[in-house]
Amino acid sequence: MGTLGGIPLEVGDVLAKKYRLEGLVGEGGTGVVVAATHLQLQQRVAIKFLRTALASDEVRVRFEREAEAIRRIQSEHVVLVLDVGTLDDGEPYMVQEYLEGMDLAKVLKEEGPLELEDAVDCMLQVCEALTDAHANGIVHRDLKPANLFLTRRDDGGPHIKVVDFGISKILDKAILGRGPREMTGAFEVLGSPRYMAPEQLRNSKAVDHRADLWSVGAVLFQLVTGRLAFDGDTNVTASLAVMTAEPHKLRQFAPHAPPELEAIVAKCLAKNPDERWQSARDLAAALSPFASDRTRDSLERMEQAREAPSLNIALDVASIAPPSGSKPPPRQPSMPVAAAAQGPMPARSPAPIPRANVRTVVTPRHASNPPPSFEGAVTSVRTLPHAPGTGVKVAIAVGGVFAVLVVFGLLTGLLTGAKYAARSLGLLPDPAAEVPKGIAVAPAVTAAPRPDPVSIPLDAGHKAP
Repeated sequence: MGTLGGIPLEVGDVLAKKYRLEGLVGEGGTGVVVAATHLQLQQRVAIKFLRTALASDEVRVRFEREAEAIRRIQSEHVVLVLDVGTLDDGEPYMVQEYLEGMDLAKVLKEEGPLELEDAVDCMLQVCEALTDAHANGIVHRDLKPANLFLTRRDDGGPHIKVVDFGISKILDKAILGRGPREMTGAFEVLGSPRYMAPEQLRNSKAVDHRADLWSVGAVLFQLVTGRLAFDGDTNVTASLAVMTAEPHKLRQFAPHAPPELEAIVAKCLAKNPDERWQSARDLAAALSPFASDRTRDSLERMEQAREAPSLNIALDVASIAPPSGSKPPPRQPSMPVAAAAQGPMPARSPAPIPRANVRTVVTPRHASNPPPSFEGAVTSVRTLPHAPGTGVKVAIAVGGVFAVLVVFGLLTGLLTGAKYAARSLGLLPDPAAEVPKGIAVAPAVTAAPRPDPVSIPLDAGHKAP
């Protein structure tokens, strides 16, 4: 037992009666990732476990919060969580989508720096993921090449998946649950020093979303140049450089890079957070001119979808008033369409809504948070109680107008009929037989017969008298 990175499982074991374990694919400080196959669906998945010997209570809480945080972020550039559960000994596990490719750390090691457009494309996709994460109160705090997994689109373009939210800072109370609001100590340092902002090196607890934007600049610098923005052979010397030294200039190692891109990276790496880009969306807008056409078009579609107004479609199935004295049914909670693919939802038993008096509200994705992913315009469908009596009021108004028209027609018909009856009985004179006094009636005029035409010889005017 325990041949899979320190967890009490072996290759070939079936987990939860549906996942057959196939082999180890990755290891981290406290966890391991194992490839598996869903037996019913024949779908390959990746299962993340905690190392049993290293799983403290704090690590377990972070692990559970990581699964919930990833589930909340609706972005195609964040790894998808499919299921969660616990082993027989109570240790949690997380089932994620299986990714084909390699992380950017391995790409840099094996292939060297990326083409400038590809590097910008990758970091633009990271910005898209961060936009959704930050909107949900989640700061990643550990963005680095090893946590950015590179896959490929159907057209061969790069497609990034952000992974490992294990040390993320979470502000959403719904994700925190009953546990402590912040488990990071005031003097505890979490993350990778070469990609950490100065304030995170001083106190990981006090950082906000702008620390992630620092990391975006540090990673982009390395993707373009193949070098680190700050010198340092060890974590200690790298940390000192980040806190005290100025970063290298991008064009010092990549002279082909435009000066404007160098300025964008330098702003990411400003030591004062107030001097950096203030949101992932602002940073993405600055990087967009240096991206490929396909990525730029994708970003434009995402932005349009985020700014699209809510679409409300009201369907009155029937204009039938509810029973007298009845109360409107309670409001139904929203149910994300994508939730089925991201893990089981808690069971709910809402009061039923009468089918004869409902309206359906369709809400665009990212209407409240710029949505993740922007895979489609609609992300949730809600069935809400219709305001009682609305249909009846409309029916009464229309019926009243119709009744007035009917009565008016009947009265007109009765008056006309009475008039004709009075004339036929001689009670009223016939207007056709009366001639007003003082007006003579002219006799009929007949046309006089037209005389026959007279023939005149053509040469009559030329004869002598």
